[in-house]
Amino acid sequence: MLLEAEIAGREEFIPDQTNNKFFMLTGLVGIPDFKIFEFIVDPDLLTIVILRCIEGDEIQIPAIEPVGLVQDYILDISDEDSEALGLKGAGSTPLILNVATIKSFEPQKVTLNLAAPIIINRQTRVGKQVILVNYLKYSTSHVLIDETE
Repeated sequence: MLLEAEIAGREEFIPDQTNNKFFMLTGLVGIPDFKIFEFIVDPDLLTIVILRCIEGDEIQIPAIEPVGLVQDYILDISDEDSEALGLKGAGSTPLILNVATIKSFEPQKVTLNLAAPIIINRQTRVGKQVILVNYLKYSTSHVLIDETE
């Protein structure tokens, strides 16, 4: 199933105090045991959201919605992943997030993992980090900001 980040971004996602939790079917790559997360949104951080695990050890992961930041980002996900997430057809508009790695603050350098996005069904709040079928087209360290040069 093909998903376009541009399409997904048309439906605004604004978590609030009562509806900010979501469930990751298989956890995240490298940390499969952590499955219940909540969104932490700080208006000062603009496009960055924090995914905070709310079970066991506290883990906080920065993530960014790629809409408007990564051009021509087309995600090809397997039929199995699409079915597991309950995404049906071209009308599906999941929340697409990419894990961000902040390599330095001053000067700032931030990279995104485009090969394995986190895809969340907006209605069910069920998510999964998927390895794209077309993962070879994208980097796991796509440079978003680099002030170090």
